[in-house]
Amino acid sequence: MPARPSSQVIDAPDALSRLIPSRVARGFFLAVVSGLFFTCLNVSVKELASEMPPLYVSWGRWVAGIVLIAPYMYWRVGPEGMRTRDMKLHWIRGMFHTPGYGLWYEAVVWLPLATMAALGFTGPIFVTVGAVVFLRETVHWRRWLGVAVGFAGMLVIVRPGIVEMNPGIVLMMLAVPLIAGSNLIAKVVSGRDKPAVVVLWQSVVGAICFTPLGIWYWQTPTLLQLGLFLSAGFFGTMGYFFITWAYRLLDISALQSITFLAIVWAALMDVAVWGKTADVWTFVGAAIIVAATTYIAHRESRAGAVAGGKKK
Repeated sequence: MPARPSSQVIDAPDALSRLIPSRVARGFFLAVVSGLFFTCLNVSVKELASEMPPLYVSWGRWVAGIVLIAPYMYWRVGPEGMRTRDMKLHWIRGMFHTPGYGLWYEAVVWLPLATMAALGFTGPIFVTVGAVVFLRETVHWRRWLGVAVGFAGMLVIVRPGIVEMNPGIVLMMLAVPLIAGSNLIAKVVSGRDKPAVVVLWQSVVGAICFTPLGIWYWQTPTLLQLGLFLSAGFFGTMGYFFITWAYRLLDISALQSITFLAIVWAALMDVAVWGKTADVWTFVGAAIIVAATTYIAHRESRAGAVAGGKKK
């Protein structure tokens, strides 16, 4: 029997199987929960980055993640259970993840969380373009139309020539394709390692890559800042744990619609924590991007179904 490709979803019983029997429902539930944790992570990071260098904050966040997850895993599964089956993939992912989130943490100082979430929705657009440029995939006109509409939505948010360009927007547009690449690799890794192992090694690689910057920008944190670092480590670790678990159950394209809830959580947090949020054009642009990326995901799922039918 041929080996199952690592990028396929895994339909096997897990800790939620009895509570939520449907694999699809479990995947959606985990994606929603991960979005809530990621929003809380961004709140912690934004608070820290307003007082400390963002790249130092990024290093501290990954270190805090290791401090939280490594002892727990050692207690639950021991050294053997902490091993990865493909260390090379984790390092390749780190090549995307490290600069992507370095730029993201720099951008968080400049932008409301809702604007960051809206620009983050352009990920599937960059994935489509990357598939053509780097993988030489053939993309038909309908998907190119979806890319064009999504790009138009991004322009509605940015409004170049109408409003002054915010440096955070430039940083985000550089970060999004790198993070999209990281997520694609995470999907492959999630088929080989358990979610907790993926998150552990993501944290280790991230901490190692950011250590020179952490040393360069070193500041002794206050007790409050230390608490925020620990909260960022906790929220980030749990967010990645749940989304990696979701990747084992469903394709990224299937989960795309759930990730759009991020702008709801982000807008609510903007108001609750800082008393303001993004302007109305951000939400208009986000709606356009949501429509475009949903269409792209639909075309990809149909193409996958057709390809699967031909292989039978």
